[in-house]
Amino acid sequence: METLDERSLRLLEYDKILEWVAGRTQSEPGAAALRAWRPLTDEVRLESEHQLLAEALARAREPDEWCWTGRGRLEPLLAEPAAEPLDGPGLVRVRGWLEAAEQTRGAWSGQGARYPGLAARWGALVVPESLLARLRRSLEPDGRLADRASSELARLRRDADEHEGRLREFLQRWARPFGEASYVTRAGERWVVLVPAAGFSRRRGIVHDVSGSGQSLFVEPLEACEGNNRVIETRARAAEEERRILAELGAETRAQAAALLELQSALAHLDTLRARALWAAEVGARALPTGHQAEAIALRGARHPLLLRGPSADRVVPLDLELRHDARVLLVSGPNMGGKTVLLKTVGLSAALAASGLPVPAGEGSRMPRFTSILVGLGDEQSVEKGLSTFAAHLEALAGMARVAGPDTLLLCDELGAGTDPEEGAALGHALLEHFARRGAWSVVTTHLGPLKRVAGAVPGVVNGTLEFDERTLTPRHRFVPGAPGASYALALAARLGFPEELLERARALTPDSARALERLLRELESARGEAETRERGARAAEAEARRLADARRAEQSRREAADRESRRRLAEEADRLLGRADALLKELQRAARRAERVDAQAARRQAAELERAIGELRPAPEPGPAFEPAPGDRVRVLDLNVEAEVVSGPDAEGRVRLQRGSWRIQSHRTRLAPAGAGPASPPARLWEAATGLPVGAPLPHQLSVMSVAFSPDGRTIVTGSDI
Repeated sequence: METLDERSLRLLEYDKILEWVAGRTQSEPGAAALRAWRPLTDEVRLESEHQLLAEALARAREPDEWCWTGRGRLEPLLAEPAAEPLDGPGLVRVRGWLEAAEQTRGAWSGQGARYPGLAARWGALVVPESLLARLRRSLEPDGRLADRASSELARLRRDADEHEGRLREFLQRWARPFGEASYVTRAGERWVVLVPAAGFSRRRGIVHDVSGSGQSLFVEPLEACEGNNRVIETRARAAEEERRILAELGAETRAQAAALLELQSALAHLDTLRARALWAAEVGARALPTGHQAEAIALRGARHPLLLRGPSADRVVPLDLELRHDARVLLVSGPNMGGKTVLLKTVGLSAALAASGLPVPAGEGSRMPRFTSILVGLGDEQSVEKGLSTFAAHLEALAGMARVAGPDTLLLCDELGAGTDPEEGAALGHALLEHFARRGAWSVVTTHLGPLKRVAGAVPGVVNGTLEFDERTLTPRHRFVPGAPGASYALALAARLGFPEELLERARALTPDSARALERLLRELESARGEAETRERGARAAEAEARRLADARRAEQSRREAADRESRRRLAEEADRLLGRADALLKELQRAARRAERVDAQAARRQAAELERAIGELRPAPEPGPAFEPAPGDRVRVLDLNVEAEVVSGPDAEGRVRLQRGSWRIQSHRTRLAPAGAGPASPPARLWEAATGLPVGAPLPHQLSVMSVAFSPDGRTIVTGSDI
């Protein structure tokens, strides 16, 4: 990035975005780095930032922490000369950054396969282990030196505590005769006793102070002077040892200043990546790598980030915009209050964020070329100091754009040709648009001038665009419409805002016929486009409703089929149970026949009839079969049994048919029947053998009455009969 000056960044409100993202950091250096962030000029570093950002966005979607930092900054402690003392609290600050580096390195170790960029940089942090170990051993959390800082310090502190303990015990004994109001306390560095002033002999001790009331004295007994001196001397030697240790720790720390500042910088950089990932999740942004190979500006669902902060964030209309390599100049026209400036800022800010390695609030499929220059001409930029009027400032910005226009530049100009005579402004704007297109510069230009709306048809590389506007309510819809210019609606908006009608009539009369015709044509075009889109939305809605209903029918059909299968399964189980009962009955008849016992044929018939009714009621719903409708008296083939029989009655409402074959009485279903002479559809029925061992239906001895029952393999056809 060669040219993106502070003025252009300010017009795009770039610093407001940086401040927003910096608020998501957890360290002072990280926040400061983001506030000073600018588009990157080094292509290698920009590509690296995009890779790291993409990995950070993925890592932020996972649990567990992956970035730690210390408190404060290290520069004031390590600079020469130091702005802050490298004392105990300062060394604790250094230790905090070292511990953060150690934790961060541990979190990224072994993550190279999933996050190669992040793991390579932060999984291999070089931490001065010996310095960290000594700071941990020597310092308490509040910055005081620990006894373990040195054996000499521990000994001196222990001696001082012992001397002080013995001294206080002596003073407590000495104070008892003076009553409960007397106690041991300090006066400066020396231990004393509070005693009543009345009657106290000054020869017994040294008076260090008098109470506010004058009724008590702070006295150091003469016998305690040596003990106090010993305590003070020991404490002084301990303090000297502390100063020696702190100086030694400070020197060792300053010797590692370069490594420590590099660690802080690395952790602050990771902190910025974490903040960028958090911000991206908050606003729905993504990494948008740039490259010279990109042959288009493509924004899918792009939003201006600052619009997402307010209460109307859910009503922001996303921007879908595309400029191809052969049509790089976009001329946006339409009424005021329609959102043209927001469109221009959204494109420019998206390009600046992408060029900075920051997330861009845009959807999948968005892409952006790599620009060497981004120039912005926006709004009222008059300068009293420079003696520039609004139009002069506008011309100065346009002149800068004309100088840098090229294939790798992005030029953003608001209200081209405004601020001067409309004809001259339009002529100047026309010349600039031709220049931008001829140089192959990527450009987004807004205008209200009617003559410029015709440039797109006359200059290759220039395309029109507008923002959808509701002609009925005269309110913007903020949706970008490519390929067509927009009407200004100036007189209609003036009428809505209460402009006098007679003045409006006069203005209409003074408007040139060509201008009125163009405005009318543009309004008709917008109206037709709106109607077509309404019809298209209706068709899409109808199609979606049809798909929904079809899906619902399929789901209902699947549910019914599943219920039918479950019903068949239960009925089959019940049929098996009844078949078992029938089998047991026939076996009992066989045993009775072998014993030459008289079988009660009537009882057997009744039991068989009951089984027939039960099985008939439990028979599963028939599957669709041939379209054959038998009638009483027809000869049909029972497909389950592979036999022919005569229809006695049916079919009834449920398709059941009763048939007769000799002494057999058969109950079946119309779907299991075929005209006589048709081939078999399934194996013959299995028959239980009667008392003589012959199949049912064979001649039996006349003295034996036997009831026979037969079932097809699937239990759908029942055969009963008797031979007397």
